[in-house]
Amino acid sequence: MPRRKLIRQSKFPYHVVTRTNNRAWFQLPMYKVWNIYKESLAYANEKVPVETNATVLMSNHYHLLVTTPDSNIDNFMMHLNLKLSKLISIHTGIINHKFSNRYKWTIIDNQAYLENVYRYIYQNPLRAGIVKNCFSYPYSSYHFTSFEGTLFNYLPHFDYHASKQSLEKRFSTETENIIRKGLKKSYFRVATRYARPFRFIN
Repeated sequence: MPRRKLIRQSKFPYHVVTRTNNRAWFQLPMYKVWNIYKESLAYANEKVPVETNATVLMSNHYHLLVTTPDSNIDNFMMHLNLKLSKLISIHTGIINHKFSNRYKWTIIDNQAYLENVYRYIYQNPLRAGIVKNCFSYPYSSYHFTSFEGTLFNYLPHFDYHASKQSLEKRFSTETENIIRKGLKKSYFRVATRYARPFRFIN
C-alpha cells in the first residue's frame, strides 16, 4: 500500500505516532528513555522550531501533538527520530533501525475534536493498564508547562487547567475505537453520528 502524500501546513496541529521496529521495547529503563526523548525534542526544536502541544512516551512508541508554524513537519520529525535513535544506540550499544517505517500523522483541523485527541493521547497509559489515572504516569507532558529547550504550549483554544478533570474521564471502548480509526486518516474524521460529544464510561 503506497504511503499517503504528506500534507505540509502550519494552521493546525498534527497528531503523530512513531513506533519502534517490530514494536520491540527500547531496551533501556523508561526513565532513561524519557530523558533521551526530552533531549531529542529539544534538539529537534533547535533545528526546526515547532510548538510541542502534548506528548506521551510508551515502552515502544510515542504520541506527539505538534504544531509547525513553518509547515515543516517532515524536517522536524527527521531531526527528532534521528537524534532519538542515535542516543538510544549510544546508551544500549545496539546499532540497528530503531523505528519501523515512517511516522504516522493526522491533522486535527476541527476544534470540536481537539480535546478528545488530547484526552486520547494522555490516556494511553490507562488503556495499557499501567496506571489508574493520567497524572500518575510520569513519562508525559501532562506534568509540564514547559520542556527544557522546547517550546511547549497547549493550543490557545484548549483550556488545559479547566480540562484536567475531563482529561481523566475515560472513553468507552467503542469511542476509543472510533478515535483510533479517525487518527489513521490525513484529517481526523469520525462518522457524522459521532460528531457530537463522545461517550464516556461514567
